Amino acid sequence: MRSRNDVESWHRLKEKYLSSLLEERLVSYLDPGAEEILLKINSLRDVVTTSSCIGRITIVEAKFPWERREESRIVFKSHYQINEFEVALVVSRDLSPLWLKVTGPIIHMRVRSLDCASKILEIARRSGFKHSGIISIDREGPGCCTLEINSPTQMITPLKTSRGVIVRGQDLKIVVKLANEILLEGRRRLKSLVNNLEEARGFCS
Repeated sequence: MRSRNDVESWHRLKEKYLSSLLEERLVSYLDPGAEEILLKINSLRDVVTTSSCIGRITIVEAKFPWERREESRIVFKSHYQINEFEVALVVSRDLSPLWLKVTGPIIHMRVRSLDCASKILEIARRSGFKHSGIISIDREGPGCCTLEINSPTQMITPLKTSRGVIVRGQDLKIVVKLANEILLEGRRRLKSLVNNLEEARGFCS
């Protein structure tokens, strides 16, 4: 049985993260469209989101697309569908190498119990978030663990090297079309996740 102190500690933790969410909304730091999704997830009593990204398309200047921020930089970013003219404009600049990346939704959330965590992961995987799991366990603080709900929807394509442009013309149109389709698929899975969590909300109240 949960003690009164445990309940109060959890409420304080949840209020802390929800206050941060409100601050991010006020300064327009939240991803477009993220607020409604996060509010629905946070309506579960024993769950609180700690960070999120609803998916985006970026162009990165880096030797390799997996390099960290110190070794790379984002030169274009969009949370919406893009067109080939936007990409061509970036490619025309004196930048190289360039990679086009599509990343799917990713949400970190803290939960109060392993039973709740297990059910969320089951629903997440059923909703298309196959790369999800427990990334940390806290045996002393409020809440049992932190989950990473991660979509496998992604794409990485080289656009330009030091020797010149790789993708142009009709090929660029195809790449952009695929990028937009992958971005939308990530959003579809995110909507499915939220709907499935709401339908089974009794598991974490």
